[in-house]
Amino acid sequence: MEFADYTCRVELQPMPHEAIMRHRGEDWAGITNQKERKKLQNRLNKRISRQRKRRNARYEDGSAHSVSSASASPPDTASPCLSPRDTAKPLLLSSKPSTFSHCSAEDAARERAALERFAEQALISYMKADPCADHHLKLIQFNTINGLTRNAAALGYQFDWLICAVISPFGSDGQARGSVSAYPVAVPRSLVPTTRQLTTRHHPWIDLFPIPRMRDNLLMATSVLSPEDEQRLFDDIMDSGGGKNEWAGLLVWGEPWDPQSWEVSLPFLKRWGWLLRGCPEIIMSTNRWRCRRGERPISTPGFILEECSQ
Repeated sequence: MEFADYTCRVELQPMPHEAIMRHRGEDWAGITNQKERKKLQNRLNKRISRQRKRRNARYEDGSAHSVSSASASPPDTASPCLSPRDTAKPLLLSSKPSTFSHCSAEDAARERAALERFAEQALISYMKADPCADHHLKLIQFNTINGLTRNAAALGYQFDWLICAVISPFGSDGQARGSVSAYPVAVPRSLVPTTRQLTTRHHPWIDLFPIPRMRDNLLMATSVLSPEDEQRLFDDIMDSGGGKNEWAGLLVWGEPWDPQSWEVSLPFLKRWGWLLRGCPEIIMSTNRWRCRRGERPISTPGFILEECSQ
């Protein structure tokens, strides 16, 4: 009898609290004395709190400056183009306002501050070493949001593009058409736009997933989904609301531009599995991560092995 080999290599990664340590003496990991460990955790928590207050003060000042500057100058009407290295800006969407809102500089600053707070809460939850399921969920959500944000940066996208009603620089009524070979070398190969992306109007959030067939599936889906369903899909993948979509989306455990770093949750597979048609690699990746946690692999649904119509 042959057995599947589920031997997994465990890779050690830097712990999140190390990013705010000033010296190794502040590392609470491995300290068994509860009182001493709590003392170090409190010190790092207070440092995070002070940093947050300083950032919030800068956000408020920067937001007021941005709003006043925007009102004093005419809007930029530059057309988007293929290369994110250029200074092109996306066009405003004119449909499906329920999914993405037209936002001002003040709104964007508020969203940035909210995500900063969410990231800090996730880090603090980790540093407290609390096994609470809600804290675990925050860390998972933070990984996903952080991964998508990093992919956006790799494409040269501004944060505001992801929260406002805009059109991707790729495929805005044919203005951004081009060949794959013309795309900047620095962009990860998995994020290079497909032909469908270059010829279809869409929001930039679709460009952030490192599986080309999945991006094409999302583009086809948004043409038939109702605004309410598209909003639910967006929320299930990207929402940072702290638990209302419990285990509903996609998970990221490594470099976000590497398809092997992604995992699909069972609730998402049940609700949105048809969007993964033709993407068996995400099931393979999912099972690798489940293996690392000692969980049983999931079987690949037959429809995922099917080819999508072009």
